[in-house]
Amino acid sequence: MEHCENQKLAEELACFLKKLGSVKDKAGLRKQATRLLSNITSDDIARAERNLMQNGFTLKKIQELSSAFITIGLMGNGGIDLCSRLPDHHILRKVMAEHEMQRCFLADLEDVVTQIQQAPHLTPASGEFMRLGHIIEHLNSLQEHQDREDDVLFPAMREQGWKSLFDHIENQHTYIQIAVDDLIKLTAAFDKMPLASFKIRLSSTVRCLCPLLRDHMAYEDRVLFPLAVTMIENGSVWERLRQVCNQIDYCGIHL
Repeated sequence: MEHCENQKLAEELACFLKKLGSVKDKAGLRKQATRLLSNITSDDIARAERNLMQNGFTLKKIQELSSAFITIGLMGNGGIDLCSRLPDHHILRKVMAEHEMQRCFLADLEDVVTQIQQAPHLTPASGEFMRLGHIIEHLNSLQEHQDREDDVLFPAMREQGWKSLFDHIENQHTYIQIAVDDLIKLTAAFDKMPLASFKIRLSSTVRCLCPLLRDHMAYEDRVLFPLAVTMIENGSVWERLRQVCNQIDYCGIHL
């Protein structure tokens, strides 16, 4: 009986996701999304995603639809404005505060890269180059932020299921760090290449990194973290995570 009920939920979710991909007005779907989110398990999500794949949907499209479904369902529960619902000491408030700092670093990075592109001359002692190096140091120190998510937060959330949501986000951590590493190597090799080549490579790397990191943080803030708060209701779990994460403290904000 339970298996049949789970199968029905997975089938309903698959139909909902297909409809979500074609309906322009999502407001009418909110009530159904909220109800489904309150009843389904990670296994139901997996079954629904397999159904879509068998019907020709790409993995990227399935991930987009799953994320949109969770976002709409959480909005129905008032779950998107997460910070206002959490106590000041909650570990997710610290993580999201770091996200806000990262957004500032990205804006500063784009600003200084624009200045460098317009500079006729550049040396390691130039203000623009020194500012670039300082911003890259901040971004590189955020490796600890990603390690804390991968090693502490995500395993706790994965215990609740929803594996497909985490596979995709952890892969992005790898690509983000590769882009930051490329910036470090590029600035280290500045004296060994023509200025024009440096500008081209710098612009290309930053155009890749900035939208990727912004989308990544938005996905965590608007989908993963509200979902985690909804699914992990045991306060002792969050307190344990906070104690472990306190050993790392804030990441990327101070050097």
